[in-house]
Order: sequence, then C-alpha cells, then structure tokens
Amino acid sequence: MTVQLLDIVFQNDRYYLLFEDERILKVTVPAEWHIYADGEYWCTVGSCKVSELLNVPGKIVLETQENLNKLENIFRRLTHVILSSDKINL
Repeated sequence: MTVQLLDIVFQNDRYYLLFEDERILKVTVPAEWHIYADGEYWCTVGSCKVSELLNVPGKIVLETQENLNKLENIFRRLTHVILSSDKINL
C-alpha cells in the first residue's frame, strides 16, 4: 500500500504527518513504513499512531517521535512524498 504525505510538522517533541487517504489508518498494521521522496528512498518509520492532540477536518494526522528532521527540512522543496508498506524500487 502506498499513500501520499501532504505535510509534516514538528511540535512538542514529535512529528505530525498529514494525509487525505483513509488507508493510512492501517499504519499500525505493518511493523514499519518506508518514506520515498521524489522517487528516492528516504527513511523508515516504525512507530506512528493517530494523533489525539491534533485534528484537521477531512484529513488524517499521524504522530511519531522518530527523528524526521532531515525530511522536514526539505519537504517544501519536494514534489511527491509517499509512505509505503513495502520497500519498492522507483
């Protein structure tokens, strides 16, 4: 399964990941998710959960305490960022 990441924000020691696709609610099923940015493998995230603190109408917000600093720093310059439950060759 592959889902597009719309936004990433760091606040209060955790990263918040914004999605539109409800399939991302299955994020707790795989042990880890692989992040790809503009066709290149970027990193792996192993612990995400639906945010109880941050709600955006019509969107799904997941939170993680894993360090996604490098991804956040270049996110605005990227055109296509996805999370995949499978390691894929792009």
